[in-house]
Amino acid sequence: MAKIIKSMNDLKGCIDSICKKAIHDTAKEVEAKLRQCIQEQYYNDSEFYPNVYERTETFLNSVASQMLSSNLAQIYIDIEGMHYKNNFSPWQVVSWASESKHGADYYQTTTIDFWTTFTNWCNGNLLDILKKNFKKYGLNIR
Repeated sequence: MAKIIKSMNDLKGCIDSICKKAIHDTAKEVEAKLRQCIQEQYYNDSEFYPNVYERTETFLNSVASQMLSSNLAQIYIDIEGMHYKNNFSPWQVVSWASESKHGADYYQTTTIDFWTTFTNWCNGNLLDILKKNFKKYGLNIR
């Protein structure tokens, strides 16, 4: 159903609403992609076989996103929610993973790190996803 816009405030409100929905949906897609990159590049790293411990997926499950305002979102690793039995610092675990290092032995692999893979994907896809989500809510951007 078409919306009748009678003033600049109506137009601003309409565009703000579309922006918030489109950015929220985009953030959720990007969050899912970050989780996928961690799963594929780190947890499924073909050069590393964790035979000493069982993965808790704490790192994988720490991927999050949140709206910071009606037109700004962030996608991040929530290190505040990460807790390890061996008292490793969550920041250190993420740092190791971003260098394709695994576990307490700091086992280095040659697998491309998840951040590089994720960043390259964002650089190639983020604008198209955002445009798709704007269009989904009735705002076609070229």
